[in-house]
Amino acid sequence: MGGGGTGILGKRWSTQALIVGAYVLLALALTWPLVMHFGSHVPGNGVDDPPLTWNLWWVQYALLRLGQNPFACDYLFYPLGINLAFYTLTVLNGLLSIPWQGLLGLVPASNLLLLSSFVLSGYGAFLLADHLLRREGERAGGERLAAAFAAGLLYAFASSKMAYAALGQWNIASSQWVPFYVLYLLRMGEEPGRRRYPLLAALFLLFQAYAELTYASFLVLFTVLWAIWQGVQCLRSGRPLRRLVLDLALVGAIFLLGLAPVLAMMLPDMWLEGDIFVQGSGFADVFSADLLGFFVPTMYHPFLGSLVGRFDFDHSVGQHIYLGYSVLALAAVGLLFWKRGATAPEERGPSARVGFWALSAFVFWLLTLGPSLRVNGQDTGLPLPFALLAQLPFFKGNRYPSRYSVMLVLSLAMLVAFGLAALGQRRRAGRRGAGWLALLLVGLMLFEHLSLPLPLSDMRVPPVYRFLKAELPAEGTLLDLPLAWRNGFRVTGTQHPIIMFSQYYQSLHQRPILGGNTSRNPPLKFQYFTEAPVINTLIALETGHQVGPDIVAGDRELAADVLRFFDIGAIVVHPAQTGPEMVPYLQATMPVERVYEDAETVAYRVDLPPWPAEWQVEPGEPLSRLSYAEGWGRPSEGRIWAQRRRARLLVPLNGERQRFSFRAYAPGEGQRLAVEMSGRTIGELDLSPGWADYELELPADVVAEGLNEIWLRFETLYPAEGVALNDRAVGQTGLESPVNLVVESAGQEVGDFGLIYVDGRQVSPNERGYNVVVLDPKSGAVRAVAAFDTHLDEGASQALAGFLNSAPQGSLVAVAVADEASRLLGEEAVAALRGIGATGDLRGRFRWGQAIIGVRGAPPGSAVEAVGWRRPQVITVGEGATEPRLAAAFGGMRFVVVGTTAN
Repeated sequence: MGGGGTGILGKRWSTQALIVGAYVLLALALTWPLVMHFGSHVPGNGVDDPPLTWNLWWVQYALLRLGQNPFACDYLFYPLGINLAFYTLTVLNGLLSIPWQGLLGLVPASNLLLLSSFVLSGYGAFLLADHLLRREGERAGGERLAAAFAAGLLYAFASSKMAYAALGQWNIASSQWVPFYVLYLLRMGEEPGRRRYPLLAALFLLFQAYAELTYASFLVLFTVLWAIWQGVQCLRSGRPLRRLVLDLALVGAIFLLGLAPVLAMMLPDMWLEGDIFVQGSGFADVFSADLLGFFVPTMYHPFLGSLVGRFDFDHSVGQHIYLGYSVLALAAVGLLFWKRGATAPEERGPSARVGFWALSAFVFWLLTLGPSLRVNGQDTGLPLPFALLAQLPFFKGNRYPSRYSVMLVLSLAMLVAFGLAALGQRRRAGRRGAGWLALLLVGLMLFEHLSLPLPLSDMRVPPVYRFLKAELPAEGTLLDLPLAWRNGFRVTGTQHPIIMFSQYYQSLHQRPILGGNTSRNPPLKFQYFTEAPVINTLIALETGHQVGPDIVAGDRELAADVLRFFDIGAIVVHPAQTGPEMVPYLQATMPVERVYEDAETVAYRVDLPPWPAEWQVEPGEPLSRLSYAEGWGRPSEGRIWAQRRRARLLVPLNGERQRFSFRAYAPGEGQRLAVEMSGRTIGELDLSPGWADYELELPADVVAEGLNEIWLRFETLYPAEGVALNDRAVGQTGLESPVNLVVESAGQEVGDFGLIYVDGRQVSPNERGYNVVVLDPKSGAVRAVAAFDTHLDEGASQALAGFLNSAPQGSLVAVAVADEASRLLGEEAVAALRGIGATGDLRGRFRWGQAIIGVRGAPPGSAVEAVGWRRPQVITVGEGATEPRLAAAFGGMRFVVVGTTAN
């Protein structure tokens, strides 16, 4: 891997073994008390560490047991499944863990990989620093190695990295491949044209991408910065750039080729769903480093951790980046010594290289500060470069500016090595105090970055899951309550660490679950479940709501069919987290038998009915909502639109040959429909313009006993604004809308959105509180858009009233509440809402949804309106289009065993 005595193979193996061994011992010591609980606990606070442990299990289970692509996961978010290319799957760690899982078990394998990340981080930074010092002519072997070792010590065990381990964010702690990539990038620049260096650089870049993709994007930025620096140096010296450019192109080509499996999973979803990498600002303002935090030890310091509590800046989720005074002192010594020493032209190479690391530290320090400068929790409003970077595709996916600290610390570690080397030169020149000063500063550096004891999570699986695995067949889905869905921006359902452990417990029971954790996802992956009958009642109960006897009675009629649809064979309840009403509700509505109980859990076996011989899908019916997966609009007046070239249906069938009959409407000539099942095209139909009835047969060899996935594929899409099957009367206001309108409103617990679609285009600000859109009543053109946070903004209620009352008489007005809007809602705003035909009053209704389509000046009660809390509130005028292009409208669909007659 190296050459000329400067690479790994050119070093003495005994020395290398001692260095690696030292990092191993430091890793064990500085993660104390992990070594004492190696088989039962992992570092973390119980939030991110359970699903990151699950990652390792899932990669090996998907590959070795299921024989499928680990990015395509239907064991979470069942039955929709989830694309894990947008999740921190840590595929490389999963692959590396496979033999260790077999030998030691899942938890020890996870801890072993975490410890290896510290060791490899230290060793990689050591090799990089040692290489730089050799390049600067540092020949005193022992002192050079000591300086490089200190650089590795800082990079591996900096308090910013230890904080991620303490949070259980081991993907963010997996920065071990960064220095290896940088080492071979630099060697590529020093010896252009030698193909092994681009190959090795690309290899380590891929390693980092498959361990934590965010860091790969940081390395791309570092490469751009380095390439610009190299280009300037080449222009100054007259050296040709061609070989360097070719080498960089080779690195990029190999990287993109190696990343192709991830991109192949990402790009189709991004094409269909839009940019789901970030929502709004992505909380970049919250997760930015505070300027003061660079000078205050972190809360994990065993002696100085209490100091941070005296300040006002947020330090809870990795925003706090403490660099250490010893580090800053050594970095300053390195920079000043090498700069001052390079006076002759032939000495300017070392000066330039040290200057690059100073520039790199400065650039990445700026990026850690986020979109604007914050000092002790106060936003100064001073704009910073991160705001520009956040506009770039893919790079905007990093919503934690503070994570750029990995490159900041690496750059400072190299300057620390230069500083220690400078002190070593002064010692050799007879300055005896320089050696003691270096030793003192390294000791102080280690002390300043201490993060002990490391918080641990207990990963021992509760006995109820072992009981289920032993006593009930591992078939069907497990309903684990409380039930929740989490991504990097929000939680739907219960916000408690138990939801993360439920995903980890799957590594033992190995059943699909309805909930799950991901990083980024299309909205449907959450919304589908909050609108599912019975499931939305479970969410309501576990989030502290009361349900009346009418809801219980209605759910009792549907529960068996809902459980059958999701193939739920067992239910586990954690009553302390679901609330006291959950167990009585289950026993009152569901066909269950209690089979296990202890102080913390209750388990039920579900007596499921047989898979149905007939399944009917009727737009607007509660059970039918379960069948509409991706590609569908909102039901309206007995019809629902397929909005994409491919729309998915989920249909429970008994495995026999089926007759599929349906009524469909094509907006124009040339529409062709293909029906696909089990990867086969079952039939193709030409859809006539207008409404017509169709039928085709599904052969038994493609029909599974269970839940079947049916894809409807269309050749043509039509503009939504050109489609109007019926009138578009706006309630009883007397106005007919010139456009199709859909309004969706959801409180924080059941969706957290306020969306307004005009002919399929989303125009709402979608901010907390009231989102309002005013449209021209003749053309449907959007005249005004605004949002009013009546939860936290004292003036929002008055402003909402003023905005509505200033709309011209007769204006078409759409309103959607998001998150929470009741707390500061006043009478003036409620009266103004009555002025557009509404009657709902959210005062005293915490986190309720409210959707309105009304007309300015219409009497109360005349608008189209929905108010509620148990599920998203959805209303339509005209076609229920939530995308700007439509394929075909469908009425009822029937799936019936051939030989029987539908009712």
